[in-house]
Amino acid sequence: MRTALVLAVTCAIAVPTADGQGILNRMKKKAAEAVEKKAEDKMNAKLDELSSKLVDNSFNAIFGEATPGAGGGSGSAGGAGGGAGSGGASRLPFSIGTNAKTEAVYTFNVVVATELDATDRSGKGGKAAITMHFNTNEAYTGTKIESADGKQPEGAPFIVLDAKNQAMVMMMSGDKKFSIAYDWKDAARYAQSAPAEQVNWDTVTTWRNYRKIGTKTIAGFTADGYRTESPDGNAEVWVSRDRRLGDGRLFSANSGLKQMKGSMPAEFPHGMVLEMSSERANGDKVTMRVTRVDTNARGSYSMTDYPKMELGKK
Repeated sequence: MRTALVLAVTCAIAVPTADGQGILNRMKKKAAEAVEKKAEDKMNAKLDELSSKLVDNSFNAIFGEATPGAGGGSGSAGGAGGGAGSGGASRLPFSIGTNAKTEAVYTFNVVVATELDATDRSGKGGKAAITMHFNTNEAYTGTKIESADGKQPEGAPFIVLDAKNQAMVMMMSGDKKFSIAYDWKDAARYAQSAPAEQVNWDTVTTWRNYRKIGTKTIAGFTADGYRTESPDGNAEVWVSRDRRLGDGRLFSANSGLKQMKGSMPAEFPHGMVLEMSSERANGDKVTMRVTRVDTNARGSYSMTDYPKMELGKK
Protein backbone atom coordinates (compact mmCIF):
# COMPACT_ATOMS: atom_id res chain seq x y z
CA MET A 1 0.00 0.00 0.00
CA ARG A 2 2.80 2.37 0.96
CA THR A 3 4.69 1.57 -2.28
CA ALA A 4 1.61 2.24 -4.36
CA LEU A 5 1.06 5.56 -2.63
CA VAL A 6 4.66 6.61 -3.18
CA LEU A 7 4.42 5.69 -6.88
CA ALA A 8 1.17 7.58 -7.24
CA VAL A 9 2.63 10.68 -5.66
CA THR A 10 5.82 10.37 -7.73
CA CYS A 11 3.85 10.08 -10.91
CA ALA A 12 1.66 12.98 -9.96
CA ILE A 13 4.71 15.13 -9.38
CA ALA A 14 6.51 13.92 -12.48
CA VAL A 15 3.58 14.36 -14.82
CA PRO A 16 2.68 18.06 -15.26
CA THR A 17 -1.05 17.63 -14.91
CA ALA A 18 -3.46 19.85 -13.00
CA ASP A 19 -4.04 17.09 -10.42
CA GLY A 20 -0.33 16.52 -10.00
CA GLN A 21 0.35 20.21 -9.57
CA GLY A 22 -2.45 20.42 -7.00
CA ILE A 23 -0.97 17.56 -4.96
CA LEU A 24 2.44 19.21 -5.11
CA ASN A 25 1.02 22.52 -3.93
CA ARG A 26 -0.80 20.86 -1.07
CA MET A 27 2.37 19.03 -0.02
CA LYS A 28 4.30 22.29 -0.04
CA LYS A 29 1.57 23.96 2.02
CA LYS A 30 1.52 21.11 4.56
CA ALA A 31 5.31 21.20 4.83
CA ALA A 32 5.26 24.95 5.38
CA GLU A 33 2.53 24.59 8.00
CA ALA A 34 4.52 21.88 9.78
CA VAL A 35 7.63 24.07 9.87
CA GLU A 36 5.59 27.03 11.10
CA LYS A 37 3.92 24.97 13.84
CA LYS A 38 7.27 23.57 14.96
CA ALA A 39 8.70 27.06 15.21
CA GLU A 40 5.60 28.26 17.06
CA ASP A 41 5.80 25.35 19.52
CA LYS A 42 9.44 26.12 20.23
CA MET A 43 8.64 29.81 20.69
CA ASN A 44 5.77 29.03 23.07
CA ALA A 45 7.97 26.68 25.06
CA LYS A 46 10.62 29.39 25.29
CA LEU A 47 8.03 31.98 26.36
CA ASP A 48 6.71 29.58 29.02
CA GLU A 49 10.24 29.06 30.29
CA LEU A 50 10.93 32.79 30.39
CA SER A 51 7.58 33.50 32.04
CA SER A 52 8.22 30.89 34.73
CA LYS A 53 11.64 32.36 35.38
CA LEU A 54 10.15 35.85 35.56
CA VAL A 55 7.56 34.65 38.08
CA ASP A 56 10.27 33.02 40.21
CA ASN A 57 12.35 36.19 40.12
CA SER A 58 9.28 38.25 41.02
CA PHE A 59 8.53 36.10 44.05
CA ASN A 60 12.12 36.53 45.20
CA ALA A 61 12.03 40.28 44.58
CA ILE A 62 8.81 40.74 46.55
CA PHE A 63 8.78 38.03 49.20
CA GLY A 64 12.40 36.89 49.42
CA GLU A 65 13.83 33.44 48.82
CA ALA A 66 10.73 31.60 49.99
CA THR A 67 8.69 28.99 48.19
CA PRO A 68 4.91 29.41 48.28
CA GLY A 69 3.44 26.84 50.64
CA ALA A 70 0.78 24.50 49.42
CA GLY A 71 -1.32 24.84 52.51
CA GLY A 72 -0.65 28.27 53.97
CA GLY A 73 1.04 27.86 57.33
CA SER A 74 2.58 31.30 57.40
CA GLY A 75 4.93 32.55 60.04
CA SER A 76 6.29 36.05 60.41
CA ALA A 77 6.52 36.38 56.65
CA GLY A 78 2.86 36.01 55.98
CA GLY A 79 -0.48 37.38 56.98
CA ALA A 80 -0.50 40.01 59.71
CA GLY A 81 3.20 39.78 60.43
CA GLY A 82 5.07 37.95 63.10
CA GLY A 83 5.58 40.81 65.49
CA ALA A 84 8.83 42.28 66.69
CA GLY A 85 11.15 39.41 67.27
CA SER A 86 8.92 36.78 65.75
CA GLY A 87 10.89 33.89 64.39
CA GLY A 88 8.22 32.14 62.34
CA ALA A 89 8.75 30.01 59.28
CA SER A 90 9.47 31.61 55.92
CA ARG A 91 6.65 29.88 54.05
CA LEU A 92 4.07 32.11 52.45
CA PRO A 93 0.28 31.89 52.77
CA PHE A 94 -0.21 31.47 49.02
CA SER A 95 -1.14 28.14 47.45
CA ILE A 96 0.84 27.25 44.34
CA GLY A 97 -0.84 25.37 41.51
CA THR A 98 -4.13 27.21 41.88
CA ASN A 99 -6.06 29.60 39.67
CA ALA A 100 -7.85 31.88 42.10
CA LYS A 101 -10.85 33.98 41.21
CA THR A 102 -10.23 37.72 40.86
CA GLU A 103 -12.11 40.93 40.28
CA ALA A 104 -12.54 41.99 36.64
CA VAL A 105 -11.09 45.41 37.47
CA TYR A 106 -9.23 46.65 40.54
CA THR A 107 -9.80 50.33 41.23
CA PHE A 108 -8.05 52.49 43.81
CA ASN A 109 -8.98 55.87 45.28
CA VAL A 110 -6.19 56.30 47.86
CA VAL A 111 -2.47 56.04 47.09
CA VAL A 112 0.07 56.09 49.92
CA ALA A 113 3.78 56.56 49.17
CA THR A 114 6.17 55.28 51.83
CA GLU A 115 9.90 55.14 52.45
CA LEU A 116 11.35 52.03 54.05
CA ASP A 117 14.78 51.54 55.60
CA ALA A 118 15.76 48.08 56.86
CA THR A 119 19.07 46.89 58.31
CA ASP A 120 20.00 43.54 59.79
CA ARG A 121 22.10 42.86 62.88
CA SER A 122 25.33 43.34 60.89
CA GLY A 123 24.25 46.74 59.60
CA LYS A 124 23.54 45.48 56.07
CA GLY A 125 20.33 46.45 54.39
CA GLY A 126 18.85 48.99 52.07
CA LYS A 127 16.15 51.51 51.35
CA ALA A 128 13.06 51.10 49.23
CA ALA A 129 10.04 53.11 48.17
CA ILE A 130 6.75 51.25 48.54
CA THR A 131 3.57 52.66 47.03
CA MET A 132 0.39 51.19 48.47
CA HIS A 133 -2.97 51.51 46.71
CA PHE A 134 -6.26 51.26 48.60
CA ASN A 135 -9.96 51.34 47.83
CA THR A 136 -11.83 52.63 50.88
CA ASN A 137 -14.91 50.66 49.83
CA GLU A 138 -13.28 47.35 48.86
CA ALA A 139 -11.33 44.65 50.69
CA TYR A 140 -8.22 44.67 48.50
CA THR A 141 -4.96 46.57 48.26
CA GLY A 142 -2.28 46.98 45.61
CA THR A 143 1.46 47.39 46.17
CA LYS A 144 4.36 48.48 44.00
CA ILE A 145 7.98 48.35 45.22
CA GLU A 146 10.70 50.63 43.90
CA SER A 147 14.31 51.14 44.83
CA ALA A 148 15.39 54.25 46.71
CA ASP A 149 16.18 56.01 43.42
CA GLY A 150 12.60 55.55 42.21
CA LYS A 151 13.29 52.66 39.83
CA GLN A 152 11.26 49.47 39.98
CA PRO A 153 13.43 46.37 40.52
CA GLU A 154 13.63 44.02 37.55
CA GLY A 155 10.87 41.46 37.73
CA ALA A 156 8.96 43.26 40.50
CA PRO A 157 5.25 43.06 39.67
CA PHE A 158 2.26 45.01 40.88
CA ILE A 159 0.85 42.92 43.73
CA VAL A 160 -2.85 42.85 44.61
CA LEU A 161 -3.90 41.27 47.89
CA ASP A 162 -7.59 40.58 47.46
CA ALA A 163 -9.33 39.62 50.72
CA LYS A 164 -12.72 39.53 49.02
CA ASN A 165 -11.76 36.71 46.63
CA GLN A 166 -9.01 35.30 48.88
CA ALA A 167 -6.44 35.83 46.12
CA MET A 168 -2.95 37.19 45.69
CA VAL A 169 -2.53 38.54 42.15
CA MET A 170 0.84 39.22 40.53
CA MET A 171 0.53 41.56 37.53
CA MET A 172 3.59 41.37 35.32
CA SER A 173 4.61 44.07 32.83
CA GLY A 174 7.24 44.20 30.15
CA ASP A 175 7.33 42.86 26.59
CA LYS A 176 4.24 40.86 27.48
CA LYS A 177 1.65 41.62 30.16
CA PHE A 178 0.14 38.75 32.11
CA SER A 179 -0.94 37.85 35.62
CA ILE A 180 -1.00 34.92 38.02
CA ALA A 181 -3.57 34.55 40.78
CA TYR A 182 -2.85 32.36 43.81
CA ASP A 183 -5.19 31.35 46.62
CA TRP A 184 -4.48 33.54 49.65
CA LYS A 185 -5.20 31.49 52.75
CA ASP A 186 -4.78 34.33 55.27
CA ALA A 187 -7.26 36.63 53.55
CA ALA A 188 -10.13 36.10 56.00
CA ARG A 189 -8.51 38.11 58.77
CA TYR A 190 -8.61 41.25 56.61
CA ALA A 191 -12.14 40.86 55.27
CA GLN A 192 -13.84 42.63 58.18
CA SER A 193 -14.61 46.28 57.54
CA ALA A 194 -14.12 47.34 61.17
CA PRO A 195 -12.69 45.89 64.37
CA ALA A 196 -15.13 43.88 66.47
CA GLU A 197 -14.26 45.66 69.71
CA GLN A 198 -15.34 49.23 70.42
CA VAL A 199 -12.59 51.51 71.75
CA ASN A 200 -12.66 55.24 72.42
CA TRP A 201 -9.30 56.05 70.90
CA ASP A 202 -9.59 59.69 71.95
CA THR A 203 -9.36 58.80 75.63
CA VAL A 204 -7.58 55.44 75.85
CA THR A 205 -3.95 55.66 77.00
CA THR A 206 -3.15 51.95 77.05
CA TRP A 207 -4.41 49.18 74.77
CA ARG A 208 -3.27 45.61 75.26
CA ASN A 209 0.54 45.83 75.25
CA TYR A 210 0.62 49.35 73.84
CA ARG A 211 0.87 52.69 75.60
CA LYS A 212 0.07 55.97 73.91
CA ILE A 213 3.12 58.19 73.44
CA GLY A 214 1.67 61.29 71.78
CA THR A 215 0.17 62.88 68.68
CA LYS A 216 1.80 64.43 65.62
CA THR A 217 1.15 65.32 61.99
CA ILE A 218 2.49 63.03 59.27
CA ALA A 219 1.98 63.78 55.55
CA GLY A 220 -0.77 66.22 56.49
CA PHE A 221 -2.74 63.82 58.71
CA THR A 222 -3.02 63.71 62.49
CA ALA A 223 -1.62 60.47 63.90
CA ASP A 224 -1.57 58.93 67.38
CA GLY A 225 1.59 57.15 68.46
CA TYR A 226 1.82 53.90 70.44
CA ARG A 227 4.75 51.86 71.73
CA THR A 228 5.02 48.21 72.72
CA GLU A 229 7.95 46.45 74.35
CA SER A 230 8.76 42.79 74.89
CA PRO A 231 11.83 40.59 75.40
CA ASP A 232 11.77 39.87 71.66
CA GLY A 233 11.94 43.51 70.64
CA ASN A 234 10.24 46.89 70.58
CA ALA A 235 7.87 48.53 68.11
CA GLU A 236 6.40 51.98 67.67
CA VAL A 237 3.47 52.77 65.40
CA TRP A 238 1.73 56.01 64.46
CA VAL A 239 -1.80 55.58 63.11
CA SER A 240 -4.37 57.97 61.67
CA ARG A 241 -8.12 57.50 61.89
CA ASP A 242 -8.93 60.15 59.30
CA ARG A 243 -11.96 58.91 57.36
CA ARG A 244 -10.38 59.89 54.05
CA LEU A 245 -7.87 57.07 54.54
CA GLY A 246 -10.38 54.34 55.26
CA ASP A 247 -9.92 52.04 58.23
CA GLY A 248 -6.42 50.83 57.31
CA ARG A 249 -7.24 47.16 57.90
CA LEU A 250 -5.33 46.00 54.82
CA PHE A 251 -2.10 47.86 55.57
CA SER A 252 -0.68 44.96 57.58
CA ALA A 253 -1.42 42.55 54.73
CA ASN A 254 1.81 43.88 53.20
CA SER A 255 3.86 42.51 56.09
CA GLY A 256 4.75 39.51 53.91
CA LEU A 257 6.94 41.75 51.74
CA LYS A 258 10.63 40.95 51.91
CA GLN A 259 11.46 44.45 53.12
CA MET A 260 8.97 44.31 55.99
CA LYS A 261 9.34 40.73 57.22
CA GLY A 262 9.36 40.48 60.99
CA SER A 263 8.93 44.24 61.41
CA MET A 264 5.14 44.56 61.58
CA PRO A 265 3.63 43.86 65.00
CA ALA A 266 1.12 41.01 65.01
CA GLU A 267 -1.49 43.57 66.10
CA PHE A 268 -1.60 47.31 66.64
CA PRO A 269 -4.16 50.01 67.48
CA HIS A 270 -6.81 50.46 64.81
CA GLY A 271 -6.06 52.94 62.00
CA MET A 272 -3.94 53.58 58.92
CA VAL A 273 -0.24 53.24 59.75
CA LEU A 274 1.64 56.42 58.77
CA GLU A 275 4.89 55.67 60.54
CA MET A 276 6.37 52.56 62.07
CA SER A 277 9.69 51.48 63.55
CA SER A 278 10.79 48.24 65.11
CA GLU A 279 13.96 46.84 66.62
CA ARG A 280 14.29 43.15 67.30
CA ALA A 281 16.36 41.71 70.08
CA ASN A 282 18.83 40.34 67.52
CA GLY A 283 19.57 43.85 66.22
CA ASP A 284 17.43 43.91 63.07
CA LYS A 285 15.86 47.34 62.53
CA VAL A 286 13.12 48.62 60.23
CA THR A 287 11.67 52.11 59.88
CA MET A 288 8.79 53.07 57.62
CA ARG A 289 7.29 56.50 57.07
CA VAL A 290 4.53 57.74 54.77
CA THR A 291 5.76 60.63 52.65
CA ARG A 292 2.73 61.40 50.49
CA VAL A 293 -0.98 60.57 50.49
CA ASP A 294 -3.35 61.08 47.55
CA THR A 295 -6.99 60.73 48.66
CA ASN A 296 -8.30 61.63 45.20
CA ALA A 297 -6.56 58.93 43.20
CA ARG A 298 -8.22 57.48 40.11
CA GLY A 299 -6.19 54.35 39.39
CA SER A 300 -7.45 51.08 37.92
CA TYR A 301 -6.00 47.76 36.75
CA SER A 302 -8.12 45.70 34.36
CA MET A 303 -7.52 41.97 34.22
CA THR A 304 -8.16 42.05 30.47
CA ASP A 305 -4.88 43.98 30.20
CA TYR A 306 -3.16 41.29 32.28
CA PRO A 307 -4.52 37.93 31.01
CA LYS A 308 -4.16 35.20 33.60
CA MET A 309 -1.51 32.54 33.08
CA GLU A 310 -3.45 29.39 33.99
CA LEU A 311 -1.27 27.33 36.30
CA GLY A 312 -0.96 23.64 35.60
CA LYS A 313 -2.03 24.03 31.96
CA LYS A 314 0.05 23.89 28.82
